[in-house]
Amino acid sequence: MLLPETLKTILTEAGFISQQDFAAAQKTADDLKKPLTDILVFRGLISEDALGKLIAEHYKVSHAQLSNKVIPLEVLELVPEQAALSFKVIPFAIEEEKIQLGMEDPSDIEALEFVKRKTNRQVVPFYITPADFAKTIGQYKRSIKNIFKSIIEENIGKTKIDLSHIEESASDLPVIKILDTILEYGVAEGASDIHLNMLEDSLAIRFRIDGLLRDIAVLPPAIHPALVARIKILSSLKIDEHRIPQDGRFKFKVHDDFISLRVSILPTFFGENIVMRLLPESARPLSLEELGILGESLPLIHKNIQRPHGMILVTGPTGSGKTTTLYSILNLLNRPEVNICTIEDPIEYSVRRINQTQVNTQAGLTFAAGLRSLLRHDPDVMMIGEIRDTETAEIAIHSALTGHLVLSTLHTNSASGAIPRFLDMGVQGFLLASTVNIIIAQRLVRKICTNCIHKIEPSAEMLEVLKERSGRDLQTSDFFAGAGCSECDNGGYKGRVGIYEILEVDKTIRELINKRASEEEIHDHAIKQGMVSLVDDGINKISAGITTVEEVIRVTGE
Repeated sequence: MLLPETLKTILTEAGFISQQDFAAAQKTADDLKKPLTDILVFRGLISEDALGKLIAEHYKVSHAQLSNKVIPLEVLELVPEQAALSFKVIPFAIEEEKIQLGMEDPSDIEALEFVKRKTNRQVVPFYITPADFAKTIGQYKRSIKNIFKSIIEENIGKTKIDLSHIEESASDLPVIKILDTILEYGVAEGASDIHLNMLEDSLAIRFRIDGLLRDIAVLPPAIHPALVARIKILSSLKIDEHRIPQDGRFKFKVHDDFISLRVSILPTFFGENIVMRLLPESARPLSLEELGILGESLPLIHKNIQRPHGMILVTGPTGSGKTTTLYSILNLLNRPEVNICTIEDPIEYSVRRINQTQVNTQAGLTFAAGLRSLLRHDPDVMMIGEIRDTETAEIAIHSALTGHLVLSTLHTNSASGAIPRFLDMGVQGFLLASTVNIIIAQRLVRKICTNCIHKIEPSAEMLEVLKERSGRDLQTSDFFAGAGCSECDNGGYKGRVGIYEILEVDKTIRELINKRASEEEIHDHAIKQGMVSLVDDGINKISAGITTVEEVIRVTGE
């Protein structure tokens, strides 16, 4: 494997990074126990593509990017999944009877010889980054889609449910296999949530993929008690409690990685419903660029998160990616010399060296109470999961005034809407004007599937709606969509990206806040000063072939 000193030589001699920046990234990587390459990319010091090309050049091989490439299953299966994991290799194409092999370490002779013997083909090595390997290895699990129903049906046939000994039934191998298969399928499909909904005559399995729920399977209702009990056992919840909601967590291993599942159990008329939020533990945090923050917005955020005090607010409806954006900013700030404290409800991601506190209203630990305690914990940076009431808002603002950088979220539709929301809570205008640095409003749009993207002509009605919202005539622009294929489940979309508007609070906006100006006045001034609105950022991503007109209209509707 590439030694840090070798990587340092490669990057510094190419002029991509200074020795000082490299040393700081290496110190952070060691401290957080994260791959050095992940830190370099996440900090924006070098793009993953440029990093891959430079390292490939060192190994004297070509660089391959596989995470957006759909690899045929017949090619993947030439190298068994366990061998691919062990050697950190992925076969991705066959050309003239030669197998093209992505490798984290193209100098690994043992891996090359194994693949040569296993496939009886000549091997052409390519370099792939560790992050690319981690994303691509999940393609092995695509085969579960074809065998999912047969595995479930086979194990349902073997299941023997005894309601008087439900704990024993929950520990039977068929029940364990059914739950493991559902979880593996959810991970393979990129689901953010797995729903187990008890209906009158069946148990419905649904996945939330790219923000939308999809029906996956319908199971016999008899399996429901054992599956619920199995999840309760894993989550350390009360098996015999069926009348009140319960929340818990457990971990599930996929490949060498752990998925943390946040479990919510809710009693309903026909039985207990379960929603499991999937949170990958070992995945590298997304950089601001990967989230979709581009152009002038990027240096604006970097400038403001380096300020020693003030407030950074992220706004948007539930499910718009606010927490993910906050965690990306926190990870940029997470250095040994910075003390970061958070108060959250719930804690979604566990981050090394960040002091994270879970709200517990039953024990009296509210956002406001937790925030007061955090102030005595000598923080440099504080993150509040959400500002919901006047008391929390006032403590957050006073914290920002007294030398802390405060990050939080609000439920408003636009960046400018956050200001009247604070004023309505009773916060003094002059205090608000003195503390807020930037406000980020965001939405998530689905990305066009790269496997079936093609050029289209959108309807005149759609273009007219977009013109009304943006004031821009798009008749001469190019438009794209996904035709629908097996890789996107015929939906035309795969993955999501953010669209953003970022309002920097300047002198004029401070004056407008003090005058209690309307949301529209603040928004109009910000646009004149160069702020890119949500719709305009969406249009930029339409023009780049990232998303569609329909998606931008859907998420920016009032």
